[in-house]
Amino acid sequence: MARPRTVDNEEDQLARNLAAAFIATCHGIGLDYARKKYAGEPVGEYWIALARKVTADLSKSPPQRTPTIQ
Repeated sequence: MARPRTVDNEEDQLARNLAAAFIATCHGIGLDYARKKYAGEPVGEYWIALARKVTADLSKSPPQRTPTIQ
């Protein structure tokens, strides 16, 4: 029986994506696979705190553009 999926807020979703990116990098697997495989797992407080930090830092100033060679 499949578990019903709960709707995460943006902070929880970012935390899940950050955790999945870390897992994918460490295990050498694809990001899509890591997200699918670990989607049902609870996200730890570390990842939620990191998501809050990323959101706060990005909201302070617009992203800097990287200069390109023309």
